[in-house]
Amino acid sequence: MRVDFKQVKAVFLTRILKGFLLVSLGLSGLIPMMPEPLSAQCSEKKVRVTYDVPYCQVQTPGKKKIQTLKFDFYEPADSSDSIRPLVITLFGGLFVFGTRHDESMLAWCTRFAENGYVAASIDYHLMPFSHLSSKGLIRTAYMAAQDVSAAVRFFKAHSEEYRIDTNKIFLLGQSSGAVAVMHALYLDEDERPKETFAKPVLSPLHSLGTEEVKAQNFSVAGAIMLWGCVVNSDIIDEDEDTPICLIHGEKDKILYLDSGRVFSMPFLPYTYGSRTIVNRMHSYGNNSCELNLLPEGKHAYYYRSVLMMSKLEQDKFETCWQYAEAFLRRYLRKQD
Repeated sequence: MRVDFKQVKAVFLTRILKGFLLVSLGLSGLIPMMPEPLSAQCSEKKVRVTYDVPYCQVQTPGKKKIQTLKFDFYEPADSSDSIRPLVITLFGGLFVFGTRHDESMLAWCTRFAENGYVAASIDYHLMPFSHLSSKGLIRTAYMAAQDVSAAVRFFKAHSEEYRIDTNKIFLLGQSSGAVAVMHALYLDEDERPKETFAKPVLSPLHSLGTEEVKAQNFSVAGAIMLWGCVVNSDIIDEDEDTPICLIHGEKDKILYLDSGRVFSMPFLPYTYGSRTIVNRMHSYGNNSCELNLLPEGKHAYYYRSVLMMSKLEQDKFETCWQYAEAFLRRYLRKQD
C-alpha cells in the first residue's frame, strides 16, 4: 500500500495547529470559567431569573439524538404588568466552547433586567473540538443562526406569556454568538454557503420550531455584536437595514477587525470583520449602523485570562455596556 506522505504531513500539521489553538483559546479567554452560582449573584440585584426554559428541539443532521435548546430568562423582580423590550444574548466560544451561563452573559442579562429590559441567554448549536475545520465552522455557524431565528420567533409566539413588546426585540452576541446573529440577519436562502448543502443537507434558515413558532416572521429592532464577523460580506444587501451596533478591538487577532483567517489558521475560514461590514453598509447610504472601536483592544475584550481561566474585567465591561445602552436608548426613543 502506498502512503501519501503529503496527506500524512498535512494531517499531522493540522493536529499540531489544533493543539496550539486549544491552548490559545484558553489564553485568549474563549474558554470561560464557570461563574459563582447564579442564584447567589442575582439575589443581590433584585433580578428574577427563570432557568432552563426549552425553546426549540433540534436534531443535528446525521445524528439520531434530539437536543433541547433552552434559555434562562431575566426580568426585574418588581416588574409591572406592562410589556417590556427583550434582549436575546448569545455567548462566544468558536462554536466549540461556552454556555448560556457564561459570566459575561450573566453580567449582560442582569444589567439589562436592572434597567427595565427582559433578557434571555440562549443555547445554540456547538460542535466537538475534533470537528474544528473551515467546513465544520461554517456549517455550525449556519445551524446557530437557525437557532437565533427560532429563539426570536419563539418569543414572538409567546409574547403575552413573557410580556414582551415584539416591536422591541434586540439581539446581542459576542464572538461566535455575534457570528450567528449576523448570519441570521443577513443570509438569504440563495446566499447560503455551499457547505450547508453538503450531505447531510441543512434545512432552510428560518425553518425550526413548532407550527406556532414557524408562523412567526423573523425580524428584530436591532442588534449589538461584539467582535464578530461574516464569512462572506456579499450577503449584506442594500435593503437589509436593521440597526446594528458593532463593538470590536483594534488589535483583535482571532476575528479580525477588517478581514483574515480565524486565528490565522490555514484550516479555518477567511472572514470579514466589523469594519468591513460597516463600510459595506455605509456604501449603500445606510447610516443605521455604528462601529465602536476599542483602542488596543484584543479579542474577548473584557476578559482577563489566566491560563485556562477567565474573569470579567468590570471597567472594560462598563465600556461595552455604555456603547450598547446608548444604542438601545437611541432606537427605543425613535420607536416611542
